[in-house]
Amino acid sequence: MMLVQKVRQTMKQLINATKNLTVSRDADVFGQIAFDYSLSSISFGGQRKAGNFAIQYLISPKPESGNTAPSITYDQIISTFDNEKARAFKDADLIILSYSYEQSDIVTDPITGSVSLSFTINIQVTEKTR
Repeated sequence: MMLVQKVRQTMKQLINATKNLTVSRDADVFGQIAFDYSLSSISFGGQRKAGNFAIQYLISPKPESGNTAPSITYDQIISTFDNEKARAFKDADLIILSYSYEQSDIVTDPITGSVSLSFTINIQVTEKTR
């Protein structure tokens, strides 16, 4: 389960979202709402563990801001992930085998007009053995 713990920590560092959603007057709601994974054993220069991870996030505008959209965009988050993933996973002794993104839902509140966005980052990761 060390692989799972390393991926959780690395994604938390990269995305800077919390597991529990918190709402305040001073910040957008930005949280990790799902962390799904499956583990397997692969032969990749020797036997090692690998995992497929689907990590889902939700972003909503600051409740009292009057804004109808969050202050950060999907593109900004994905750009940050793209720019920093190689170093972050290397520092955690992990190898990214593949990754993909899914912009899942854009939900508009019919009363307030505020827009919430959920998206998923899918990664396949293995451990470094040396």
